[in-house]
Amino acid sequence: MRKEDGVLRNNKLNLLISIVCAIVLWAYITTVVNPETERTISGVRVELVNVDALNDRGFTIANGGPSFIDITVSGARSVVVNLTEADFRAVADMAGYRKGIAKVPVNITLPNNVELVQIRPDETIQIEVVDLITVFKPVRLEFEEEFPTGMEPGFIQVIPEEMEVTGVAEEVDSIDYVRAFVEAGMLTEELTTFRVDVMPVDRDGENNYSVGLSQSSVEVTGMLSTVKRVPLVVEMIGDPHESIEVTDMYIPNFVSIRGAAEVVEGITEAQGRTVDLSAITSTTEIPLLDILGPGLPEGVEIAEASRNASIRIEVQGIQRKEFRFTADMIDIVNLLPSLSGHVNTGSVNVTVLATHEVLNQINERNIHLTVDASDQRWAANLIEMDVDAVSDVEVKEIIVDPKRVRVTIVRE
Repeated sequence: MRKEDGVLRNNKLNLLISIVCAIVLWAYITTVVNPETERTISGVRVELVNVDALNDRGFTIANGGPSFIDITVSGARSVVVNLTEADFRAVADMAGYRKGIAKVPVNITLPNNVELVQIRPDETIQIEVVDLITVFKPVRLEFEEEFPTGMEPGFIQVIPEEMEVTGVAEEVDSIDYVRAFVEAGMLTEELTTFRVDVMPVDRDGENNYSVGLSQSSVEVTGMLSTVKRVPLVVEMIGDPHESIEVTDMYIPNFVSIRGAAEVVEGITEAQGRTVDLSAITSTTEIPLLDILGPGLPEGVEIAEASRNASIRIEVQGIQRKEFRFTADMIDIVNLLPSLSGHVNTGSVNVTVLATHEVLNQINERNIHLTVDASDQRWAANLIEMDVDAVSDVEVKEIIVDPKRVRVTIVRE
């Protein structure tokens, strides 16, 4: 064996012995000596306690999102190295605070055998205490499934129809409604009752988790109904008051109804309640729900397509406009060829009753005054005759004063 080979073999042996000694020394230090060390655990959530007591006094927390802190601790390396955020509890007690901004101390519960070194960014968290408000918002059903043609949800009842929404004013004000989501298959052709979870929804249509609800679900009753379109029959009675005029009237020719298939199949028309025009004093809309509500057979209701439909009666108030007609503006008609005549009364006052729109269009040229001389077969003087007035514009009434004028008729 060469000398060089022996030296090389000894060097390798020494290197191996050094590595083994280092490992043994490291194991001794870490397991036997176990030196003290520090470690920072990040993202420990601060839990707010006694918030209910704050709510009971009419307050809540504006920045209600979670706060996180970093905790630096010291202890034996074998203990510290295995710590996670789950090993710590950070608590901020809200009891006793009032409206305003407050710095609330954070109390830390540590694992055994470790000591607290530092809390970052601070040993307190800043909390804004604001007024707690409660408002009622409507509960609205939304359906997961699309229903077969000619069918839709019917006889829907939601209990409660409104729900309390509680929280910070800004967040509560953003809530549009409370959504009750009905999953597919919950509605059948039989009337059933079931419970549905609810969620507050803001004006953007997004779920809002920052407010509270008075309950987590609502009770829903309903069925899958058959829809049918039938003629609508509504009787109008009475005359409008003299102070108004009906200028337009809209009554739907048909109405959509719904109910169990065996019930709606036998219905050929929908009879609404009588509408008394003498009770109408202004432009009026009467929902079909009011027109048909009492008149529909049991087990039938207005379908969605007609739910917002209504009867509309448009009226305008009657106003007055006065004109003065002189004698030469009154025509004598039906006078025999052998006779001639003229009106002796100096003037006649004419009052026209019509809507404001009509009165703006009318003048003396639209009004025609006449006296009828068809019965005058002989010459005479100073005969009193009725004055007839007509207008080529539709008006409510024409009043003539005086109603009779003196007419002189002579034989030619």
